[in-house]
Amino acid sequence: MAANEEGPELMIHEDNQSCIKMTKNPVNHGRAKHIDIKYHHIRDEVKRGEVKLKYCETAVMLADIMTKGLHGPRHKEMTTALGIREHSD
Repeated sequence: MAANEEGPELMIHEDNQSCIKMTKNPVNHGRAKHIDIKYHHIRDEVKRGEVKLKYCETAVMLADIMTKGLHGPRHKEMTTALGIREHSD
């Protein structure tokens, strides 16, 4: 059963346009030949409608605060966007 029959599909916000293009075009890309074939299952999920990939500019990727060391102003910007505040006693 497709996701749209059961409920909403999984939306993944991605800032890598090449990644999005690779999932939509099933041909083997020369630059992706180093990626183990078992990781290409996302292509099938996109094709079935279970997963949708949406481009999101790097500047607004809130997940960056969880995955990267950010400099002061960028860190503050991300914590504010997420609603994270400093706790005071």
